[in-house]
Amino acid sequence: MTIVFLDANVLAKPVTRTVLMVGGVPSGFKPVWSLAAEVEATAHMRPRAISPALVREHLGLMLTPSGDRPERFAGTKGADQQILADAAAARARFLVTEDVDDYAQADLTSVGISAVNPDVFLAERLTRDAYATVIDLFVERQVNPPTTPAGFHAAIARQHPRLFAAHADLFDIEPAHSVHAEPAVIFRGTRCLRCETTSVDPATRLIEGLCPACR
Repeated sequence: MTIVFLDANVLAKPVTRTVLMVGGVPSGFKPVWSLAAEVEATAHMRPRAISPALVREHLGLMLTPSGDRPERFAGTKGADQQILADAAAARARFLVTEDVDDYAQADLTSVGISAVNPDVFLAERLTRDAYATVIDLFVERQVNPPTTPAGFHAAIARQHPRLFAAHADLFDIEPAHSVHAEPAVIFRGTRCLRCETTSVDPATRLIEGLCPACR
């Protein structure tokens, strides 16, 4: 099971967090996070939103350990040094974050972790069956207003257009318009998003997270 560390800005978004949590294990990856990520995420959530701590306690999950010597990641920004140290302590292969550009390439390479935008990660790693399960869960829980599987599938494109596109043929419906432009940097690191091999050889440069063999 591939360990995937969730940054605070991903934990703070209930829909994205739920898609990763519900669809993770069936898709072959296990989302985890640390106390530092949980505290930061909680501080930035809407007042009535369910906190990551409540989700974790409900599912019986454990926080990952706090990483040591965060200052060694000198090229990474501020508090994100601790997040990267925590991801390394968790033995994560990927760090899912909306701020990929906050993490320095050299720092990520030193611990064998790739930082990846959540939409990019989900589009590549979430299986069709897992995605259908996630949709069914949201439809069951959303009662005011109610929605349909096709309707939720279309709505997911607002935050995750790549995930919608990966499973566009699941329902005959047009995607909702995306609410944000995609960040300029969506992947950084030397571990391939698909086969998970690592290479620092410039000849095997990753494009949108994929090595030449996987492209």
